Amino acid sequence: MKNQNLIIACPKGRLEDNVVKFLSERGLRIEQAFFKDSVRKLTFDTNIKEIKVIKLKPSDIRSYIILGAADIGFVGYDDILENSSNNIVLLKKTNIGKCRLSIASDKKKINFSEKKIFKVATKFKNISENYFKDLNIQTETIKLNGSIELAVKYGIADFILDLVQSGKTLKDNQLYENVIINNDISTLIIGSYFAYDLKKKFIKKLLIKGLR
Repeated sequence: MKNQNLIIACPKGRLEDNVVKFLSERGLRIEQAFFKDSVRKLTFDTNIKEIKVIKLKPSDIRSYIILGAADIGFVGYDDILENSSNNIVLLKKTNIGKCRLSIASDKKKINFSEKKIFKVATKFKNISENYFKDLNIQTETIKLNGSIELAVKYGIADFILDLVQSGKTLKDNQLYENVIINNDISTLIIGSYFAYDLKKKFIKKLLIKGLR
């Protein structure tokens, strides 16, 4: 561990507490300022002098890893499916944020032969277009970043492609889960090739054995 510094990118938001717990179980404790909403800094010390944690938007973690600003980070498998795994190392799969990727509509069953072109609302443009291309179904992608369930209700799209956990949000918006595209979405730990090459033993110890 001597002379090796490690920067870990932690996602802000709903996965944050589970990522902190994951790290804590491996002997890494983050300074208290990390947990205070009034604190505006984004780089935090830990109980291990050589390790710092930075707090980022989930969508930015991949870029920080590829550009070498962070050594390892936590991202959803959906991010990998959407953007590919080029230029990153897939280090470990976790059970954090386990969910599935599904197509949902206001119909109990979608008849894919009733129209020539379907409108799909999603934030996963590449996943959607590749999936329907493989099925020879023509679609127009409506790129949205939030409240995707409203797209069908207000006539923006014929159906949506989105992450589903319990299904409650779909049910609350009178939508049916029609097709499960991928039933094994969860959080992955990724790293840069550069960091993994130089700090492999350090990273493996943290992720597998822990630092205790």
